[in-house]
Amino acid sequence: MYLEINFSKGGEPMKKESIISYAKQQGYDNALYLGKWKEYDAFEPVFDGADVSFVGLPFMILAKGDAVRMSTSEEAFEQI
Repeated sequence: MYLEINFSKGGEPMKKESIISYAKQQGYDNALYLGKWKEYDAFEPVFDGADVSFVGLPFMILAKGDAVRMSTSEEAFEQI
C-alpha cells in the first residue's frame, strides 16, 4: 500500500524536486514527466543506469494539487 504525501506549502504548486523526492522514498532513483493522465500530472518512476528493469505493473506517480501518490493496481491496468 502506498501513502499519499502532501508537499504543498501555502497552496504553491508542487515542484519536480518534490516528485523526485517521493520517487526516492518509494525506492526509485528519479521520475520523468509523462504528461496529463485524467486529472493528474503523471510521472514515470525510473531507476538510474542502462539496464532495463521490469518490476511488475507499470505504476505511475500521480500528482494533483498539493498531493502526490503512486497509482493503484487498477489505475495501472487502465493505462496499459
